[in-house]
Amino acid sequence: MSDSNKKILLVLLGIALLVLSIVFVVKPKKESIDSLNSEIATLQARYDDLCAKELQKDQLIAETAEFNKHFDEEIQKFANDLDQENTVMFLKSVEEDCDFVNLGVSLPREANYYVLGQGAVTSPDEVDEEEDAYIVTSDIYSISFSGTYEGVKAYLDYVLNYKYRMACENITIAYAEDAEAPVAECTGTVLLDAYSVKHSSRKHDVPSVDVEEGKENIFATEGTNLPASAGSSSHDSDDGASIATSHNVVILLNDAANDAASGIIVAADESKEDTYVTSSENKVETLDITVSSEDDKNYVTYKIGSKSYKTEVLSSDVTIYVKSSSRTGDDDKNGVDVKLSNDTSLSVFIKVVGDDSSNPRFKLSQKSGSVKTY
Repeated sequence: MSDSNKKILLVLLGIALLVLSIVFVVKPKKESIDSLNSEIATLQARYDDLCAKELQKDQLIAETAEFNKHFDEEIQKFANDLDQENTVMFLKSVEEDCDFVNLGVSLPREANYYVLGQGAVTSPDEVDEEEDAYIVTSDIYSISFSGTYEGVKAYLDYVLNYKYRMACENITIAYAEDAEAPVAECTGTVLLDAYSVKHSSRKHDVPSVDVEEGKENIFATEGTNLPASAGSSSHDSDDGASIATSHNVVILLNDAANDAASGIIVAADESKEDTYVTSSENKVETLDITVSSEDDKNYVTYKIGSKSYKTEVLSSDVTIYVKSSSRTGDDDKNGVDVKLSNDTSLSVFIKVVGDDSSNPRFKLSQKSGSVKTY
């Protein structure tokens, strides 16, 4: 190879090394430097912003606290849940405060429609329930009513000043022109919009219910906790009268001031005092009765305070005979508040006789499992 060719190759090799160093060394370094400069500029801007805020720290803290206060005040104007229990109590309070009667009300399921900080909900059932998300829900109650014209105005005023945000979307009022007092006999419909704001920090608003308790099981026959289809037994033919002569437990309730015996006697066998659990106090005692299974055997346990007795059940059901008496006067406070728990497949049948009609000594306040009272 000639010297000139060697020189040409050396020049080309030098050029190639220069290009490779630019591509693989200089360019990446420049990109890295540019990236670092950009990051430095961003951090510098952030630093300058924080320094400016630091100078206004006390002012910003005070303003944030003030904004949070106003936010909380606005949130408190909305219910935290549109559960049907609170809705029913609202409808009940309307009737108590206004000459207004709810003839019919539809209670549809509430729907999510907005999330604070995220926007409107496209699908009501699909909400990103983040821990700090405020989820806005709404419901529309369709109400038919009757009442006086003044009662309808009082109703609208009640909704306007209710503790939670509501709105009347639509209202219609009708009256009979030929009626003796038309404005005293109004009827109509209302579409009532209700709103709530749900958040993990807000406690559920438990309704205050002060009404007489109905049946524990709405499908039960009168006086029983069993469905009608399962409540029939051999005791039904005589309304439980046979329980008086054959029973697993007897409860005797009399005036505590009587001289014959304790006012309250609970026994597995009335002739055996070692089965007695008694009380001579002139008050309502809590009587716990438990029907349970152990080692393929069934037992009934009754307890007043620290005194209790347990007996095996050898029959196909559990029968309790309650023999009570009328009150002797206002000073006669004697009675039992029974809490009965049946954790077995057996049915429990209770026959109550002679109890005071106006102020019973026997009260079955809690029950679970199959229980029927005659």
